[in-house]
Amino acid sequence: MISHLLNIVYGIVFGVANVIPGVSGGTMMVVFGVYDKVVDVLTLKLSAIKKNIRFIVFFGIGAVIGILGFSFVITWLFDNFPVATNMFFMGLIIGSIPLIYRNMTVGGRKITPKCLFAFIPALALVVGMTYINKLPQNESFTVNAVHNATDCTVTITNNGSYDIKSNWQLKVNGKVEGELTGCVVKKSSADTTVLTGTENSAIAKGESITLTLPESTDIDSIQTDSFTYTYKMNPVLFITLLLGVTVAAVAMIIPGVSGSFVMVLLGLYTTVIGAIKSLDFMILIPTAIGVFIGIVFGAKLISALMKRYSLLVYSAIMGLVIGSLYAVFPDGFGFNLETLAGVAALIVGGAIAVLVGKNTEVEQQ
Repeated sequence: MISHLLNIVYGIVFGVANVIPGVSGGTMMVVFGVYDKVVDVLTLKLSAIKKNIRFIVFFGIGAVIGILGFSFVITWLFDNFPVATNMFFMGLIIGSIPLIYRNMTVGGRKITPKCLFAFIPALALVVGMTYINKLPQNESFTVNAVHNATDCTVTITNNGSYDIKSNWQLKVNGKVEGELTGCVVKKSSADTTVLTGTENSAIAKGESITLTLPESTDIDSIQTDSFTYTYKMNPVLFITLLLGVTVAAVAMIIPGVSGSFVMVLLGLYTTVIGAIKSLDFMILIPTAIGVFIGIVFGAKLISALMKRYSLLVYSAIMGLVIGSLYAVFPDGFGFNLETLAGVAALIVGGAIAVLVGKNTEVEQQ
């Protein structure tokens, strides 16, 4: 019973990691010692499925819970406690290194200089992708606010390649009351108000929509990441989602590489996350197909490489995992109480990973 609960927890962490750009779900599988098992099952070999059926059922339940539910919790933690949350993940990653080393050297295998030919490119790949991720990103929309004598107008311009659906949402500072043009109040408090588009407020590509808010609304600190949206489905978007998510899904199971970050690079992240939150099946269907194709293809590729070049594969995994430390290193790190709490979180994360690693059996590949 306890093992089943742990498998659910592992699945939750994997699911949560896969919706956070920069955090690798594959790394979390390595941390908890289930990477080989998951990859083996995802190749769709009947023998592997029969052998691990209970594990994959409970792990799958956890992954769904993590993607649909706990992603909101972890997003809140990243927003409110970014240093401690990032350092907890750093602890998990550091604590998993002994387990990776055991996998590399199982069966008397010895680390040789040729391992560097897999380790260094893998390390450089993650560091390079993370560096690109930290550069300013071009948004597919702009949000501009103008205060007038009697009211305030907010103009949202769609600079993307597809039409934005009318179920968009915009968060503004302050409580909004009174007549609104172009939107309705979804929820409001003294500090923030969430506005949502009305039935006729879809934004065609290259077009804009203007909202009229009361003059008293405080919108000085509106940010583009407070505007969430999904695109209208069309054949080109369907194919784009299918192919893009397939590539991201392959990355999803590679340790150190963030599948969600790949979606950011491909311009699909906001659309997919918005569809998950609103259960938009027109977007989720091609997404699910792409995830299935990418994961199965990626698992088969990794499994085949494991059988022939196990030492080199684990050398690459070591590089990817160590490189991911740079990906999750917190921007607000410094000599303060927040960093002190982060150090405690790092120790806890490391202890969890080491404990799990010690109780994980390593099989000869």
